Amino acid sequence: MAGKVSLATVDDIPDLVEIFWEAFNGPGEIVFPHTDGGRKWLQRSFENFLGQKSYYRPETKVAVVRNLNSRPVALAIAHVVRPGQSIAGRSWETRWSRCEDIPGVSEEKLAEFFEPLGRAHYLVVGKEGHVFIELIMTKATSRGRGYASALVGWVTKLADSLDIPCYLDAGMRGLGICDRCGFKAQDIEIRYGGPPPCTPMLRSKSRKQ
Repeated sequence: MAGKVSLATVDDIPDLVEIFWEAFNGPGEIVFPHTDGGRKWLQRSFENFLGQKSYYRPETKVAVVRNLNSRPVALAIAHVVRPGQSIAGRSWETRWSRCEDIPGVSEEKLAEFFEPLGRAHYLVVGKEGHVFIELIMTKATSRGRGYASALVGWVTKLADSLDIPCYLDAGMRGLGICDRCGFKAQDIEIRYGGPPPCTPMLRSKSRKQ
């Protein structure tokens, strides 16, 4: 059913790469190049997300909304972060993938993208267990249909079922969705040393009766 949230499979990876590339076109191509090497790195990263669980990285869920042809048109990458698990520094390499063997993919550029976000993230949640919504993206032709809200709602239900908070970094376009889903902006500017690259948002764990 179109609009229903489900989990991605390895067969979806080609479509997931295309959704990702559309979201990071133009200036984003400096970090995530639209090349054979860039495709290889993303494919490896999605295989990492969808593969076997590892003690050394958070458990990752890739949730998608499919069209009437059952092809993904929107996705969310969410991680279940255990207490004490690293979310800052070079932790992105264990969540995503290393790239030193892939020509044209810059470890320096990836670090410049992920590590400032990771620093803001750590200032908000520290070493507390939580669900981390790292990215949400929708194909341009499928926007305005509530898919991003459905994906955020799916992940927050996961966090509630685990009785842990949920964190994400919001851009201006996503602030309304985050607010409606119970996220609150976190003021870390003084501790961060200036404005963070995105707005850190936290949804407290549900208060179960």
